[in-house]
Amino acid sequence: MSHRKNYNSLVFLTTLSVYLGLVLVGGAVAPSVLAQAALTRDFDIKSEIVLEDDLDKKPDNDELINFADSLGSYFDEVETLIKDLKEFQKADKFNLDVNGFEINRQLNAACNVNGDPVAKSTLSIKNFGERLLQVDVNNAVSAFSGWEYLSDCLKDEKSGKSFSTSSKLKLSYDNTELKVEISAPKLTRQRSEFLAERFNQTYSTYKIDEEKPVVRIIHENTSFKSENNQIFIVTRLPRGSIDSLLAQKDAQ
Repeated sequence: MSHRKNYNSLVFLTTLSVYLGLVLVGGAVAPSVLAQAALTRDFDIKSEIVLEDDLDKKPDNDELINFADSLGSYFDEVETLIKDLKEFQKADKFNLDVNGFEINRQLNAACNVNGDPVAKSTLSIKNFGERLLQVDVNNAVSAFSGWEYLSDCLKDEKSGKSFSTSSKLKLSYDNTELKVEISAPKLTRQRSEFLAERFNQTYSTYKIDEEKPVVRIIHENTSFKSENNQIFIVTRLPRGSIDSLLAQKDAQ
């Protein structure tokens, strides 16, 4: 409502200024000409405001995303994590009844630079089995890469000078569920809401490969949302689902 009031005030003041300006320049100008000039300026302002709002809600770069391919990649990455957990369990490196973990990783890739920048990674690990080695963790999270493309090019929070795209990955297990969460920051709330809406639309019509029962279970337990100018992709697999997936012959 406040946005509409501000808009009306802006149009009125600009129309008035155009009218007075034309009067000062030449009093002989016909009233109809003055009115036409004012209306034309009103139309220009209205077009500019609508265009700006439209760019916030439906940014061009985000329109180019292939959401079906993005979903396929994400499901494959979670499937790879399930396979890794199965291998860890076979090698007696991880026990679903005893061990738990929380792994957080942030990737930042410089933007507005020449070439293809290499993403910088920050990794933190806590509450996890002593037998699970650092190399095992790196292998488990390495599949979840490249999600910075969902992010807008934003000013670096620490330096305040450089610009980068970024994504965060959180993997956690607490004996009750396995949670996978990917997030990426956007410039505005509208932009994050737009991505979440498009992912949900694609998700609702996504075709599951019948030969991949693991993907079907992952699909059923995945959601998409926007919050605090961020887009979130979240999978929550209950303990029963994990046991079922790990028990499958190949965890395909």
